[in-house]
Formats: sequence, C-alpha cells, structure tokens
Amino acid sequence: MTVERLLRIGLAVQLLGGALIALWLLPDGASWLAIPIALLVPLVGTGIVLAIEIAIGAAIDPRRPSLPLPQLIAVWWEETLISTRMFALAQLFAARFPEPALARDAARPAVLLVHGYMCNRAVWRRFLDSGELHDCNVATVNLEPIFGPIDRYADVVHDAIERLRAATGTRQVVLVAHSMGGLALRVYLRKYGAAAVSNAITLATPHAGTMMGSFGTGSNSQEMKPGSPFLQQLARDLAPEALQKFVCVGTRDDNLIVPRSSPFLPGARHVVFERVGHLALIEDPRAWDLLRNEIQESHARRVT
Repeated sequence: MTVERLLRIGLAVQLLGGALIALWLLPDGASWLAIPIALLVPLVGTGIVLAIEIAIGAAIDPRRPSLPLPQLIAVWWEETLISTRMFALAQLFAARFPEPALARDAARPAVLLVHGYMCNRAVWRRFLDSGELHDCNVATVNLEPIFGPIDRYADVVHDAIERLRAATGTRQVVLVAHSMGGLALRVYLRKYGAAAVSNAITLATPHAGTMMGSFGTGSNSQEMKPGSPFLQQLARDLAPEALQKFVCVGTRDDNLIVPRSSPFLPGARHVVFERVGHLALIEDPRAWDLLRNEIQESHARRVT
C-alpha cells in the first residue's frame, strides 16, 4: 500500500467518524453543522497530537533556554497547519505532480530529494514551486514499502540516483533528505559508497534515534528508537569519507526528534534553526536559502 492510499483511507475515517459523532451529539435542527465539524476533525486532531508531542519532548529533553509561550504557540500552530495540509490534502491528492524537466547538462547541479517517515514526494512540492532550484536538475523519490526496514530503501535511493545521473550526464548528485530520509541516505552510502554523491544534507534526521519511534508503526519506526541495533550498526558503518560530505540541519523546537541533539552526526557540519517544527522545516525560507547555497557551493567545488 502507498502512503497516498493509506492517508486517503485515514482521512475518510476521520471525516465519517467526525460527522457521525456530530450528528449524534447535535440537537435537532442543527444537523447541518455535522459537515463543518467533520471538516475540522483533521485540523483539531493534528493539533492535539502535536501538542502531546511537544509536551513529551519538553519532559524528556527540555529546551534550554525555554521558548517564550507565545513563540511556542506560534511554532505549534505553524506545524499544525502544515501537517494538516500535508496529511489531509497534499500527500493524498498531489503526490503525482510532474517534476521539473531534466536537462542533459552536467554543468547544472543534480539534486535528489528524499522524504521521511509516513510521507511521499508531495512534501517537496512547495520547495520546488518556490523556484529556489530553478537552475538545478531535480528529482524526487517515494520510499516504499512504507513500513519496511530502512535497509530496503538503499536500492530505492540508488535507482533514483542512477536514473538522475543517466538523464543529466552528471557524475555526482547532491542528496537532500528530511527526517527518516536521512537514514535512507546512510544505508545507501553503506551499500553503494559515496562516489556518486557530492554532498548529503539532512533535515531533522534522527541520526541517533528519537523517542517518538516507539509510537510509530512498522520496522522503520522501531529502528529509529534510540539505541536500536539498526542505529548502532549504522553508526559503526559510516565511512569517514562519507561523513565529510554531510551537512546536518536540526531545529531546537523539533516536535518529533527527541533528544534534540539527534539530528547532528559527530564530525559533520551542523546548522541549527529555531522556532520551527519538524515538518515545517521543509518549508522554512531559511532552510530553502541554506539548501540552495549548499547545493551551489557543492557543485562549484565539484567542477573546479
């Protein structure tokens, strides 16, 4: 099953369940309110889940210094809006958007975008539409099976890289990954080496795991628990020449990655953002600027 189909089923259950409960509770003559109430269920449900995640994160790994309450609410609200749009609209109905046409031109940077857990390529739509990568050859990928072991994604990433290289004539590509996608990059590098990669940029990737992995479904979620055998072996297998290519980006207000030091690989370059949540980081203009600059600088080093 694809994420697209799974989320459509989940949305249908939420809307139908919300409508039925509203009809049961509403007084006579107000049944028409069941529809707007049902439509609010995904937003309200997402907001509640994110508030719980933030509370768990604050209890396990308190932010120092703590964020003022108005700023914390702003982070929660932005993450709620973006998550609702991603999980109730974009990934369900816009996952098959056309990628920018590839030019057979090795002088253009080639970039592969890799999504995270329970997501698909639609999470990159706004970044691509922003024009930040208009002078790049860009491809996306869907990590499947959606609940399979992360090791299975090495071949998915490899196939996407080789298709991108063949279509553009470039020798190396820049890998950009969000969340679990960064672990998919690492299993690719372990299996295939770093010869085809000029740079690897990870956004909010749980390199050292996240406590939230305990609440997820599937082998991949369990492998993201801190101290899992998968993560321990992956840490031992990271070659020094591959580590030098990593730029690790994290946010001090991540609602999903706990502990908040987890996105940063020892020995890699680290970039820290504030006042932005886990999924919202993909759409943060500061992250877009960083990605654009890193991609251009990596390409400039490669061609000189």
